[in-house]
Amino acid sequence: MKESRNFKNLTNLNACELNELGNAYADDGMWGEAEECYSRSLALRQEKGDRRGEMVVLNNLGALYHRQALWDEALRCYRESREIAHKLEERESELAILVNMIFIHVTRSHVEDFLQLADEAEELAQALEGWAPLSILHWLRGRHALTSSRHEEGMAYYAEALRFALKGGEAALREMLAHVDKEIEQLVARDSLGLALVLCDYLLAATEGYEGVQAHLRAKREEVLHAPFPRHPVRTLASPGDQ
Repeated sequence: MKESRNFKNLTNLNACELNELGNAYADDGMWGEAEECYSRSLALRQEKGDRRGEMVVLNNLGALYHRQALWDEALRCYRESREIAHKLEERESELAILVNMIFIHVTRSHVEDFLQLADEAEELAQALEGWAPLSILHWLRGRHALTSSRHEEGMAYYAEALRFALKGGEAALREMLAHVDKEIEQLVARDSLGLALVLCDYLLAATEGYEGVQAHLRAKREEVLHAPFPRHPVRTLASPGDQ
């Protein structure tokens, strides 16, 4: 159990300090303390009419509930935060909040909600040239398509996710390659070695000219080729004496 930090009395802190303290508590997994700090910060910002600050704290509260798998509470805070962001025309903040909401719907297998918000987020991300969010959105669409046995569609989404990640910078690309690796490993674990190889080849063709990505994908393909061949139990007919 983590010990409480020796912070000042909360009543002496302003809204910004309370929000930062809430972040610190949340990072330490001290959920109750974080919630109290965020709630106090939110009340102060609402009292002062600080709409942007209210948006920030509501998003932080949503993230706090999100980390505890309190889905309904998280979505409520995210929705309120998004509504404020939209009114203030804080488009990048609205996009980030939308992506947070999408992850919850994906986790809960709420396909219609996921697809609806993904369309809204993609339109906003395209307008902002938000390459990293676009990469994430296409990866999630790709996962959904592959899980639904729409293999060609899923591979096309994964290819687009990598292309957007290449535009989004090193961190975005590193994150997306990790997602690609995980998808390939899951296919292998499900004895879908052929599909795993096809996905590797599809992505190699889609990223031609990007040597770093190509080297990564070729190495992953080699792993798949040398993966243990799946062994299924052989059923035999029972002998007459066993019947």
